[in-house]
Amino acid sequence: MSFNGLQIGKRDSQLWIEIDRAEKANAMTVAMMEAMTSAIVDGAADGRTQAIVLTAKGEKLFCAGVDVRERSPDGDAARQRERRSHALAALQDSVMTTPVPVVVALNGLAVGAGAMLALMADGCVAVEGAALSLPEIDIGISTFSGANILMVLGGRALAADLVQTGRRLSVADALDRGLISAVVARPALEHAATTIAETLGSKNRAAFADNKHWINRGLRSALKEAREEHARHRGKLQAAGK
Repeated sequence: MSFNGLQIGKRDSQLWIEIDRAEKANAMTVAMMEAMTSAIVDGAADGRTQAIVLTAKGEKLFCAGVDVRERSPDGDAARQRERRSHALAALQDSVMTTPVPVVVALNGLAVGAGAMLALMADGCVAVEGAALSLPEIDIGISTFSGANILMVLGGRALAADLVQTGRRLSVADALDRGLISAVVARPALEHAATTIAETLGSKNRAAFADNKHWINRGLRSALKEAREEHARHRGKLQAAGK
């Protein structure tokens, strides 16, 4: 199934969701994030789906994050920012809470929200030479969610480093830090992602879901706190007319 920048389809017992918007660096629109969330939720509800794989078309970029240049049909910029925040939060929540494994096949650079999805997944296999980046500071944007995700998964020092410098973290370094599952040559990426998804998907579904819920409790709490701070921060900026 094709949907405005997405390719969604079943491969045996796995649901594959591919971002396909190369002309916009695979940046996610509100509609794309909503469609991805629906696909994840619906896929998990289908008892025949054992795992979900997120990846992207192309060899350079997995995802450049959310499309901050997307304009609202009604021209209301503040409302569009709110829609964007809600759509991203729902997508992140679906990855964290869906009872089936979610695996990311990282085909290239993952930026901003794209990097967050890769880090939050139950498994992430990356192609050699790929990288993760939270460069929001370089365009004058705070990243409360990105900071908290890194704080939980990688510790304060790494969070401060990546968030405050905006530098890229190589997947080799991410693997050494236990942030991703594997790094493979490009021709092996699809097979490696399929194998990890098969391995995780073969486990007892109820036990996997219970473990996942417990493992992600710190991440859920950290994201809730980050979103509340983001809302307060956005309110202050709006009040100041920025």
